[in-house]
Amino acid sequence: MGEKDRITNERHAREAKERAIRQAKEAEEEAKRLAKEKAKRKAEEAKKARREAERLAKEKARKEAKRLAKGKAKREAEEKARFAPYEGIVKLVIMSLVDSDHMKELEENLRQIQNLRLVLIGGSVKEGVQIVISVEKPTPLIGILKEMPLVEEVVDKGEEIQVTLKAKQ
Repeated sequence: MGEKDRITNERHAREAKERAIRQAKEAEEEAKRLAKEKAKRKAEEAKKARREAERLAKEKARKEAKRLAKGKAKREAEEKARFAPYEGIVKLVIMSLVDSDHMKELEENLRQIQNLRLVLIGGSVKEGVQIVISVEKPTPLIGILKEMPLVEEVVDKGEEIQVTLKAKQ
């Protein structure tokens, strides 16, 4: 091997070394670029997840506020109905099945209410027991009925009051 071959080999080796260095730098730059893109994607995903979590939290808070407001409105309406005065002829519809002992006890409880007279007690298999009463002075009838130990539930239905009695024990 002559001087010329040695110089050519050195030149090829130098070029290969430079090419390897250049390729290493390009690979390093590509790796940095890919790492930067990956970090950017992760940051965007984290931001998106944070926004979604905030949206869900707001939605949950809105639903809870709505539920609480609805419950409060219902309680206020029940409280208002409880003390709303009734006067004149009122029909009580007994929603539960009743036996004669329950009816006697209910009649006695109704007779104890001031300014209230029993007008008619009747009923049918289809419509159940109905009691027509006359209220002489404004009286908070719903509240009074709810306080009776025999009564489980009282619902104002406009033209009538539905009363559910507790099951006999």
